[in-house]
Amino acid sequence: MSHHLVNIAWRRDMRAAKKIVLLALADSAVQSTGERNPSVRVLSAKCGLSASAVRSQVRALVSEGLVELVITGGEERFRVKLGAAA
Repeated sequence: MSHHLVNIAWRRDMRAAKKIVLLALADSAVQSTGERNPSVRVLSAKCGLSASAVRSQVRALVSEGLVELVITGGEERFRVKLGAAA
C-alpha cells in the first residue's frame, strides 16, 4: 500500500468514477515502483463499479498518463504514475 500515492490521488481534480479507480490502484500499489496487478473483478468490488466502468476508467487514466499498463511475462500490471513513482 502506498499512502504517498493515495494522498496525491486525493488531490487530483477529476470526476468521481475515475478518481475512485485511481485511488484503488494507488491504494494497492507498491510504494517503490507504483505497480500492482489487481484484477478488474477486484477493482470493481473495491470501487462499487461495474467491470465495464472500471475498464473504461482505467483506459481514461492510461490515456491521461496517470496509469501505465505494463506487461511482463504475459502478466498485466498497472503502474500508477503519480509523485515519486512517476
